[in-house]
Amino acid sequence: MADTQSVISDVKLFIERLKKELPEVFGQPDAKPGTAAADTASAPGDNKVLYNGDLFEARMYVTPDQEEGVAFDGTVFHIYLQAKSSDPSALVTSWLREKANETLKAKTKEWAEKIGVEFNNIVIKDQKTCWASCSGKKNINYSYRIVKMPLAVQDYLMVHELCHLVHMNHGQEYWQLVAQFSPDYKNHRRWLNENKGSIFAEVELAYHEEAEETGKETADAAPNHATQNPPADTPADRQEPAKEQPAAEAGSAES
Repeated sequence: MADTQSVISDVKLFIERLKKELPEVFGQPDAKPGTAAADTASAPGDNKVLYNGDLFEARMYVTPDQEEGVAFDGTVFHIYLQAKSSDPSALVTSWLREKANETLKAKTKEWAEKIGVEFNNIVIKDQKTCWASCSGKKNINYSYRIVKMPLAVQDYLMVHELCHLVHMNHGQEYWQLVAQFSPDYKNHRRWLNENKGSIFAEVELAYHEEAEETGKETADAAPNHATQNPPADTPADRQEPAKEQPAAEAGSAES
């Protein structure tokens, strides 16, 4: 049975896809840029960040005297811009990549100890066609986009790659080993195939003039990213270097 977080994530991402495919149903009619309808279609509430399988609100503050950056308080992404023309999407993307470099490496080491395998190196990339890969030289590559997935799915991908250090194929023995450490791997594979569009999508955020006053009112209450670190990620319940030809990959269809 699929874990609760993945099921909830599945539903939320399905609704988000419906909003884009059926804007007339959700009160967001198609309109040309610059029109009143277009402004409605890109309201401040539409600014959301996909992280750990959930969609979080993104609030933006123009703070000319403060360094640009992102702070996540566990509920809201606070994005500090030096000018209205700054790119909040690039800032959040950079934050996600840093988080991926931090968490994926640490958790992979933990899983490697549990499985009893050793790897050579881990590299975080901007892969857009596969989630991860494992080379014959025991190097593991991850797409930073993995941190957008539910924690249980992230764990599955790590187990998937680490098991290739024992079986460099997708044979029966390989899947038996995967099942030993990720019993729900079939559900995780289904989640990946059904939500790959959302995971591979670029972050899309936009600063809104009408939200400026609200931002000013809440800026004092928001965490200062320059002086305060965001809280640590909640752990999971169970708790793809040089261009090499990967011996085994966890692609969007194979994961």
